[in-house]
Amino acid sequence: QTAPLKAENGKVKLRILVDWSSVEVFGGSGEAVITDQIFPDPASQGVEVFAENGSVKLDQARVWHLGSAHD
Repeated sequence: QTAPLKAENGKVKLRILVDWSSVEVFGGSGEAVITDQIFPDPASQGVEVFAENGSVKLDQARVWHLGSAHD
């Protein structure tokens, strides 16, 4: 999926929420939104940042581990 989002001062702000079976990406202040269902390998523990037809530099990343709502 794609969603157009213009950079501000050469930067793009993304908020990415990852759950067991879904990924939601909010760009800027909500101008661009992508939601998708995923089925990752149970051993998967990584996240990849990339740009198609260009380059990307990750300035900052904050990660929080949330407990299960079912426990």
